[in-house]
Amino acid sequence: MPARSLVVCLTLLTAAGCNALEDNGTHLAAALDAGASGLRASRATETVVRYEPLDGPNEPYDVEITPSYGTSGQTTGVWSSYLVVSGHHSGGTSAHNRSVFVPARLYIEKTGGETQLVLRKDGDRISVVDIR
Repeated sequence: MPARSLVVCLTLLTAAGCNALEDNGTHLAAALDAGASGLRASRATETVVRYEPLDGPNEPYDVEITPSYGTSGQTTGVWSSYLVVSGHHSGGTSAHNRSVFVPARLYIEKTGGETQLVLRKDGDRISVVDIR
């Protein structure tokens, strides 16, 4: 497909409200980004981000988020966490690193329903501290 046709195709999909490039991983990263932004702007010290996979609450899925560690195993200023969400639109990303820190590995298996991720503010840092 010529580049111009691809641009037209993507423009039409975006205009129609479709995001053909989104998967469960990028969907969760966007939810964490929005939750961190809201928490950062508030006086609260904690909030819960509620997440459902793209295919809705009846889809079984797993969520795994690796800790924000560097290559030496120590926490660093350069966050290197990776998240993966399974399901029909499975995917992974590191996009959440721009907004949240992950102090420990988080994992949950869901047979359906929402996942709740607890965000905690400590100074300028927003951390994902629990998953349920």
